[in-house]
Amino acid sequence: MKINLIIYIALLLPTLTFAQMKFKSVGTPKPIEFTFGFQHQKGAFVWYKGKNVPIPLKLKALDIDSTERESGQPDFYSYKYTEMYNGKATGEYGITEWPRNVADIYYIRYKDGKKFKFELIDEKETYDGKDMALLHGVQIHYYVFYEDNLAFVYADGSKTKQLLSTINKDDARHINIEDYNFDGINDISFSTSIYNGVEVVEDIKEIFIYNTATKKFNKLQKATSTKGVSFGDLKLNKPHKQIVAKCKVGNKWLTYTYKFDELGKLIAVKQAD
Repeated sequence: MKINLIIYIALLLPTLTFAQMKFKSVGTPKPIEFTFGFQHQKGAFVWYKGKNVPIPLKLKALDIDSTERESGQPDFYSYKYTEMYNGKATGEYGITEWPRNVADIYYIRYKDGKKFKFELIDEKETYDGKDMALLHGVQIHYYVFYEDNLAFVYADGSKTKQLLSTINKDDARHINIEDYNFDGINDISFSTSIYNGVEVVEDIKEIFIYNTATKKFNKLQKATSTKGVSFGDLKLNKPHKQIVAKCKVGNKWLTYTYKFDELGKLIAVKQAD
């Protein structure tokens, strides 16, 4: 069943799997429109209508106002992002969001300090499940719902496609941005939420490592010595450069500890019931 785009946004905020919204300017002689995509702190971008490529954003500040929580009011999340055009800071975007609402959207152009205000375009169209993140200059196109297609569009114009693991029709796919191989560079993964018998956790299906030499994303091959087919409730042990994750095998949840060998291959070093 298809869902309305605004309903989709409401479902994501403020927990923020990934939100992608369209805004239009207020009070300008000619309308200015852009798509704004952000995943809490990483992978954010703006894509202006009529332009061929998106502009990356870097989180500048996040303020969480919870002063009215005791009276039953929601928390308010106020984000500030720095616009990084051709590697230079050229402006600032701001947005405040709370469940089912966004407000106070603005852009400050650094070269003259001019401030532009924007409002949400209330689209009535049916949401098709598509979403996007921008990381290392790479466009990452994927589906939250309905489809399993994944595409990487690189800065040189090249494009690669593949299929992600199939998800249940009632599930939503999440994108996660972390440094999974401990090289100081962010990578990505895709997951769904599952119940492990105690709590709801993220079950990561695929991890893609960013290769700084080739400037490409490569799918991480799972360790062949384990029975696990995914990484449930994944934790990064940064001091020891290890990944700890769980996987359901039959009626049991097994915990595996992984590390990377000198060739960058993932190997299991410990298993526990």
